[in-house]
Amino acid sequence: MKNALTESMLSGPAAALYRALVPAVPMRDRWVAEIRELWGKKDHPSLNAFPDVEVTDQFLPSLEPEVTVPVTIFTPPKATGDAFLYLHGGGWISSASGKHLGWAKRIAALSGQTVIAVHYRLAPEERYPRGLHDAVGVFHSIKATFPGLITVGGDSAGANLSAGLWFLCRDRGDQLPDKLMLSCGVLDLQLEKYGSMQRMGKDHPYNGLELLAFQRALYAPEQELWSNPYASPSHGDLATLPPTLVIVGEEDTLCDDGIEFAKHAQAMGAPVRLYVGKGMPHGFHMQHSLVPEAAADAEKVILEFLASGA
Repeated sequence: MKNALTESMLSGPAAALYRALVPAVPMRDRWVAEIRELWGKKDHPSLNAFPDVEVTDQFLPSLEPEVTVPVTIFTPPKATGDAFLYLHGGGWISSASGKHLGWAKRIAALSGQTVIAVHYRLAPEERYPRGLHDAVGVFHSIKATFPGLITVGGDSAGANLSAGLWFLCRDRGDQLPDKLMLSCGVLDLQLEKYGSMQRMGKDHPYNGLELLAFQRALYAPEQELWSNPYASPSHGDLATLPPTLVIVGEEDTLCDDGIEFAKHAQAMGAPVRLYVGKGMPHGFHMQHSLVPEAAADAEKVILEFLASGA
């Protein structure tokens, strides 16, 4: 990772002071490295489940010329022609963990659909819109390959990218996903205005305002992006959404973000379903070992949605 100090800082009159205060790795880069180590662990017991699901790695084109994107493809036995393009969470800064990939493998096995997990480029090295461009490019390849319905979805930052993909493809006149699945998503970068963030965000042990604002600053630091539907999908024309499943946890700081997104879309006539995990935290739908009943209930809703027609 590059040193966070810019060339102008290093060559300006305060250069000696900066070097004294930050002699090695800047604090921002230390925090990013720690988050990636904690959240991006590659091993997870769920990866060993469903051994009959074929796992392959490929590279597919990004929207940007000469950029290729690694993907992990989970193909179940007797796969249908439908596919689920999965965009992992991690605050736009952490790679897909074993937990994310294990969940993708599980969904492939239980749904019968091929699941494509996208390893999009990460901030702060690659800020908005590069991760989004990677997701759109991969979607184009998948749409051209699979004859059936294509669902695009993800959790947390991945939900943000999924909804952003819809609006970017729509405005470009591209082919569009048939469905969206948005779980515990950061759908509005104007984090501070939501009641659940105001109630729970301060000093939260996991996904409080302090951490989310840090991630936002790394991914989309320019404030004008916070009302841009490609980076902040709540600001898009929600009436144009396809069949969409929005999942929130009642005890997630992002709860009201997702609820307001879904309710506004429903009021505009969009075919959006809202599922609320009662008493549940961020990302509960993946935590089968910690909250098995709630995760199973959410999984049932997800599988029914994936199986439904557009």
